[in-house]
This record gives sequence, structure tokens and C-alpha cells, in this order.
Amino acid sequence: MLTQKRTWIGLVFIGVTFYFLFRNIDWTKMAEIFSHFQLLWLLPALVIYLLGYIVRGFRWVVLLSPVKKCTFQSLFPTLMIGFMANNVLPARAGEFIRAHLNGKKEGISRSASFATIVLERLFDGLTMIILLWVALGVGHLPIKEETMPSSIQHAINWSPYVFGAAFLTLFALVLFKETAVGIINYFIRLAPQKLHDPMENLAHTFIDGLHILKNAKESFQVLLASLAAWICEFSAYYFLAIGMGVAPAPLTLWSAALLMAIVNLGILIPNAPGGIGLFEFIGVALLLPFGVGKEMAVGYMFLVHFMVLVPITLLGFYYSTREHLNLNRLETEREN
Repeated sequence: MLTQKRTWIGLVFIGVTFYFLFRNIDWTKMAEIFSHFQLLWLLPALVIYLLGYIVRGFRWVVLLSPVKKCTFQSLFPTLMIGFMANNVLPARAGEFIRAHLNGKKEGISRSASFATIVLERLFDGLTMIILLWVALGVGHLPIKEETMPSSIQHAINWSPYVFGAAFLTLFALVLFKETAVGIINYFIRLAPQKLHDPMENLAHTFIDGLHILKNAKESFQVLLASLAAWICEFSAYYFLAIGMGVAPAPLTLWSAALLMAIVNLGILIPNAPGGIGLFEFIGVALLLPFGVGKEMAVGYMFLVHFMVLVPITLLGFYYSTREHLNLNRLETEREN
């Protein structure tokens, strides 16, 4: 019932954003824009975009190394299934599904596995902030932060505090584990007796999954891998912009980096599966000040989102079929 409710809320959200995106659109002009798209640029965009997910697979190997030495070949299918589930199920269900499947597959705690995914998201957020500020600082962009829509300015200003506080909290959990466990156990005792042991085990194993933060070298490797993965992604955005005829002017490579960073920070808030609607809405709001026409901006953002969603979703379905999983079973795994 809850999943159905979230699905309907997501569909309503998509409908509202699509209404504003397509309002006053010149469909003849939109068709003309796509008729001039240079398909040749789609190939390098797809290749470098998928390369970013290979990098993410190796990054997860490093993140899990304090818990268990896992192989890329074992982790990559689970990674793809998780991202596929994020694209088609509400409430970022893929994160929980990935933690559960990986815990069962590798014989490790689901909680520890989930902790590494939380760290992934935090390193991703830190990378977005780095790329965003570098693009604004050295990218010689035609727009500045103060000329952007107020909602985007708020996201830029608040994101360092949000991710910084999250990093400090997790680092404190690892650095002062005994104290943290003592505080957690105090609150656990307020729960029914039968929940004490499983909740204490959950807390212990979650903190175990954060242990990479105690290793500066491996943490730096994760940060470098995160930078590499997201550089692949905004490079793919740029190749599509060339194909659409909006790069190298008015969109530069640094413009693509700024666009990617702000859009991905924006869709962290609860929204429809795969960020459909919100992804395009934020992107168009950012592209218009660059001098990109609305039809071009809408068409470009839908093309980018198609590239972001479809290949990963298809790969995820392939691996889930190979491992005899379907959407109903994945949803059951998430509930577990």
C-alpha cells in the first residue's frame, strides 16, 4: 500500500513538472532540433558514461575492503541492479536492495554493506560540491551564482554544510566507536526487549562498514574514484551537447560540469523514481540563463536523462534476470 501511494505521488509530481516544462513549447521547433542531432556523438557519450559505472564498481571494492575483500566481478552486477531499482522504484529503494543483495551474496552484514553505500553518497556529494565550485571559480562561465534562480542558489550555499555535517557525524561514529555505541545502546534499551540484540548488532555492523574513514589512503582513493566517475558523467553531457549543437558555445565543458553537479544535488530531495521531471526541470532552469532556448533546453535535458536512465536500467534488468530476480522479488528484498 505504501509503495503504491509513493508511486502515485511520484506520477503526480512528474505530471506537474512536465506541465511547466512543456507549457508554451513550439513542437515544430522541437522536432527540427532533434532532426539535426548528430547521432555520431551518442556513441562516445554512452561509452564514457558507462566507464563511469565501471569506476564506481572498483570504488565499491575499496569501500568494502575493511569488511571483506570482494571482487569487482562479484560486486558489479549487484551495483547495476541497485541503480536499476533506483530508476524504477520509489524512495531510492535501490540503495536498500543493493545492501541486502550484497550482504546475502557476500555473506556479510547487510547493515555494514548499507554503510558503504551511505559513504558512496557522501563522497558523491562532496565531489559534486568540488566540481561545482571549480566550475564557478575557473570555468569562465557566462553566468554567476548570484544570477541563478534562488532555489539553485540555496542548494549551492547549503549543500557544503549538509554534507560536511554528515561526514563529521560518520567520522565521529568511527573515531569514538565505544562512546557512540554506548549512546546508541542507551536509546536501544528504550525499545522492547526482543529488539535489543538485533538493534545493537545493527548499530555495531553499520559502524564497521564506515571503517574506511580511518584509513586516509583508501579514503583518498575513494575520493579520486568519485571524481573520475563524475568527470566521465559530465563529459558524456558535453558530448551530447556537441551533438545537439549547443557546444562548445554557449555550453563549455565546465558548463556541463556545473549542470551535472547542480542537477544531481537537486534530485537528492524526495521525488519521482529516476528523478524524472525534477531532473529536467532543474536542468532547464539552469540552461536558460546560458542563452539556450527553451525548446533546445528541454530537448537536451530529456536526451541527457534518457542516456542516464536507459542503459543502466537495461544493464540492471539483464543482471537481475541472470540472477533470477524480478521487480516483485526486488521489492520484497527491500522490505526485508
